[in-house]
Amino acid sequence: MKRVLLITDVNFWEKSSGNRARIYSLIAYLSEYVALTVVNTGPAPRQIETILKEQFKADFYVLEKNKYLSSDGYGRRLKKLLKDQQFDSVIIEYIHSSYFLNFLEFDAQIVLDAHDIVSDRSDDFKKFNQQGALYEIGREDEIEVFNVYDYVMAICKPDYDRISTFVGNEKTLLCPHPALLHQPEIKDQVKNIVFVASAYLPNKDGIEWFVANCWPLIYQAYDVQLVIYGTVCSVIDVSYQDGVVCRGFVAEIDQIYRDADLIINPVRFGAGLKIKNVEALAHGLPLVTTSHGARGLESASGSAFLVADDQQTMTESIAHVIADRSFRLKLSKNAGRYIADLFSPEQCFLPLLNAINRCTIQ
Repeated sequence: MKRVLLITDVNFWEKSSGNRARIYSLIAYLSEYVALTVVNTGPAPRQIETILKEQFKADFYVLEKNKYLSSDGYGRRLKKLLKDQQFDSVIIEYIHSSYFLNFLEFDAQIVLDAHDIVSDRSDDFKKFNQQGALYEIGREDEIEVFNVYDYVMAICKPDYDRISTFVGNEKTLLCPHPALLHQPEIKDQVKNIVFVASAYLPNKDGIEWFVANCWPLIYQAYDVQLVIYGTVCSVIDVSYQDGVVCRGFVAEIDQIYRDADLIINPVRFGAGLKIKNVEALAHGLPLVTTSHGARGLESASGSAFLVADDQQTMTESIAHVIADRSFRLKLSKNAGRYIADLFSPEQCFLPLLNAINRCTIQ
């Protein structure tokens, strides 16, 4: 069994955002097939290592429980922790954590879980005057870092195609976010239109745009309410609109989807795969999103979910879903088939597992 080290600065155990859910799912999958060690930078709850060891067949270590350290501080802690240890493969979560490679004292296959192409994300943010809001790296520098790795994991097909032009197909792994199918309940009437999201800036922008431009028309025409879940509630003010309820973070995400009749995701910019859309489809719920929200899911657009990019198209699409239960059932059926065909854990992470098992570094 291969020994694999995964390094992350993301508090994945909270599962309050898409990137956390993805890392959690990756750990759950790998822990069944490799001897997995997960190192988190921290800060973190004091007992989190024990809690996680009870959930997964893996070892967990936090480098610093109480405060943030410099990259050099984290690196020295990692070097001390791993003294005299050897791993076949090392997975780095996000390109900004590549500095950890400087502190490894053993030869190993190195894999980057990119999540996003950061230079492309930066360009997208600039279109909405949000430059500098997140970590940035120039395109040439990003490509240079990509080429340090033996493999780069892409989260969706558009990213796979683009990264493969930088490092080659043989070094690029398509590893989307997996989703487990749930038995949907398509109710007779749509009552709860739901948006669930983290406080990530594009989520804030998208729901504020929707509430200001689309929601008044929908609320006037139909007996529905807009229910917003997640940490995005802490960064928005939608109290000026009737029919909008902010519920905040809810740990039991399945309960959110049981209460939802229709999911929206009006995100207008960002990067990567919209994990909330994958989860909505896995729950068999009608979904209306944008072209950007459909990134990586394009083949199912129009059959498993609807795409709308402006006020008129968005409101008309939602009206169509509300008014036609048979159409909602059709979307649900197609969504379930789409997720089953392309987004099981095995289909998403098997390319990575195969690459790990091919590793011959001693």
